[in-house]
Amino acid sequence: MNELQERYIRNQILTMPMKVTQDLTNGDKKFNKRSDYDNIIGYVDNFLKGENINRFLVLPGLRDVGKTTMLFQVYEYLTKEKNITPQNILYFDCNRLKKTGKVDIFDVVSYYSETFHNSIIETLSQPVFILIDEAQHDKEWDFNGKLIFDASRNVFMIFSGSSALKLSNNTDAARRLLNIPIYPLTYSQHLKLKYGNFKNDISDSIIKMIFDGKTQNSAEVERRMFNIYSNFQNFNVSEWNHFLQFGGFPLSFHQTDDEITQKIVNMVDNVVKSDMNDIEGVNIDTQDLAFKILHYLAFQNPGEVSIGSLSNHFDAKKPLVSKIINILEKIELIFHIEPFTSSVKRTTKPNEYFFATSSLKHNLILDLGNAMLEDKRAYMGKLLENYVASSFHNLDNRSSISYKTYYDDSKKKSSSQNVDFIVQRGLEKPIPIEVSCGDKNQSQIKRAINRYNSPHGIIISNTTANIVKNDNVIYMPPEIFAFM
Repeated sequence: MNELQERYIRNQILTMPMKVTQDLTNGDKKFNKRSDYDNIIGYVDNFLKGENINRFLVLPGLRDVGKTTMLFQVYEYLTKEKNITPQNILYFDCNRLKKTGKVDIFDVVSYYSETFHNSIIETLSQPVFILIDEAQHDKEWDFNGKLIFDASRNVFMIFSGSSALKLSNNTDAARRLLNIPIYPLTYSQHLKLKYGNFKNDISDSIIKMIFDGKTQNSAEVERRMFNIYSNFQNFNVSEWNHFLQFGGFPLSFHQTDDEITQKIVNMVDNVVKSDMNDIEGVNIDTQDLAFKILHYLAFQNPGEVSIGSLSNHFDAKKPLVSKIINILEKIELIFHIEPFTSSVKRTTKPNEYFFATSSLKHNLILDLGNAMLEDKRAYMGKLLENYVASSFHNLDNRSSISYKTYYDDSKKKSSSQNVDFIVQRGLEKPIPIEVSCGDKNQSQIKRAINRYNSPHGIIISNTTANIVKNDNVIYMPPEIFAFM
């Protein structure tokens, strides 16, 4: 470490208590906490009770999803609720440290141990907490984390950073660290952070309803949801539609729509220019094509997109297009779903691509022009379809049970007969899903139920304010589904 870096670390120890107090409030209102925070605090408490296994947490995720805020909230929890002295907590930002020289996390922690504890890492005699932001700027973050983990059982570490953190291939580090991906906010998480803490005790009921097809407790689900809303002060009745267009990121709470658009566009710009740059073989031309592909997908109606069609459209080689799509998925701007068919056929068919949040799609469109070039109801339907896809995608990521989402490829020449999604829990029967902002009859969903021998189907539509079951078709309002 050089002198500037040493000065930065010393200043961090001295100024963090004041910085945390300032940065965890807006005006005189304290920020609420997302559910991931409770998960992390559970591991902190276990460490303080003497557990030495899960003490190297890694929080990968898109920029602006709230990772830094959670690190600050953990800092505040340690100092105010667990009476840990600030001297025993080291927070630093590798991106800032990078501006003063090469980043080496092990060197920083060694310097901190010597300066503030008169010790080497191996002989630390009391619990120490290392909270690191933008850890991916240390090219060997995983190896250095492993060295620190092995050196002392008195060190608890949280590394946060871009989704590139998940691209590490260090198997030794992987055995020691615990990945806790931080995803963009769901609608219920959005409400919790914006309007006040509540227990989402209807999520499991909605999941069960979708996959089991039983609606006997639908009135209870609706009652609980009404109780949640009734406790909100100054609730905006347009919150759901606004969330589809501008939600997913905590920055949306205290900004105008224009400011949110600029923030999201800047975030995507930084992800492509910075996070992609951390991946070997990426250059300026690669980044330029990545921007073009993202905007193409944003304007694209939901549907199949082949690597070949993108290659022809942009006059780019297929291997390069395939590589960029793969990277954009790994840094979690987009994800894909495959056709519902046999495993062999699936490898030869194109995928459908969706954005991590519907707001990414909306604001990339706004960045290039007017999003409302078509019927508003049809446009909002496309955003809703993206939200439904990302909800099932995230359900699979956060659950120990396999929840797979596919697109309906059964009627290639007449795609209007296809439903939007086929979802499957484990090895159970597939469940067809149709998404709509407006009237939707049962013909498509009925055909899909018969085609796939499904026990029932789901129509997610705003045509009803309540959950309604008609024969073997369940109508579910989007705002209720959004609590899944």
